[in-house]
Amino acid sequence: MIEAIKQFYETRINPGAATADDPEPHRLQLATAALLIEMAQADNQRHSVEFQAIHDGIIEVFELTPEETSEVIDLADQEVHEAVDQFEFTQLINQQFDYARKCRVVELLWRVCLADAEMDRYEEHLVRKIAELLYIEHSDFIAAKLKVQRDYTATSHLGDYDDYE
Repeated sequence: MIEAIKQFYETRINPGAATADDPEPHRLQLATAALLIEMAQADNQRHSVEFQAIHDGIIEVFELTPEETSEVIDLADQEVHEAVDQFEFTQLINQQFDYARKCRVVELLWRVCLADAEMDRYEEHLVRKIAELLYIEHSDFIAAKLKVQRDYTATSHLGDYDDYE
């Protein structure tokens, strides 16, 4: 995985900035995107609104351009298919993110989960599982869910993102 990430960043996103000694920021972007993709696929469907939520979340958290974000999502999508479970992704996030940023990841998971206005039991289970792997307290897990539910009730801000259906 590290070699693919290094090559991706060296040629596409940040030429010269990624070194063999410092692949962590790039791996962290992919790990976060991979968890969000797993969330989008938890109900065995790929909705464009869920991928729009992933796209918007990655832009917000990592301040990438829309083009860079699309490429991160494409690479993370490949990584999801090769991963055995979420542990390798959550382990990296645990090492690199403070508690507040890990809570932000849980919030993004809820955004993806609720983007299609339906919450499948497998989706809710996956958010709970990832939150536990990130050592998020139950009260913060629930607070993130309620915040996202309020946000989606107040606005319907999702656009079309048909590249991933």
